[in-house]
Amino acid sequence: MRVRAAEVGDVPAVVELWGELARLHERLDGAFALSRGWRRAYEDYLRHLLDREDVRVVVAECQGQLVGLAVGRVTLLPAFFRQRRRGYIQDVYTREGWRGQGIGRAMLAHLEAWMRRQGVRRAELTVAVGNPDAEAFWERAGYRVYMVYRGKEL
Repeated sequence: MRVRAAEVGDVPAVVELWGELARLHERLDGAFALSRGWRRAYEDYLRHLLDREDVRVVVAECQGQLVGLAVGRVTLLPAFFRQRRRGYIQDVYTREGWRGQGIGRAMLAHLEAWMRRQGVRRAELTVAVGNPDAEAFWERAGYRVYMVYRGKEL
């Protein structure tokens, strides 16, 4: 297994991986329902991310195929916070059939190391409700609940 920063040539495979993750989230909550043009929109978004210095897109490659995706970013909080630089882990996904082999942990370690090099001392993320496997993964990785997000349809 090889974990590395994603490249422009990876875009089609990364779009497919993200689509699998998005469909999982869509099943958990209709708020994540994909638009008709989601593929093209995500491809454009991904290409934009690959050009940014404050974002790292990571892929895991096994046996010549991409089987994992992770996206992290560095955010800057307002000046009234002492610790302004925060890492945000946007996505970590390992394709079914490849789970349980340390791929997610390896991608997470890559993101965390990159964030530390960017001066980040705290990383945050959200987990969809109803995804106990993801909750257990993050718990094992040392991430603790400290905020709760709530939503309401208006």
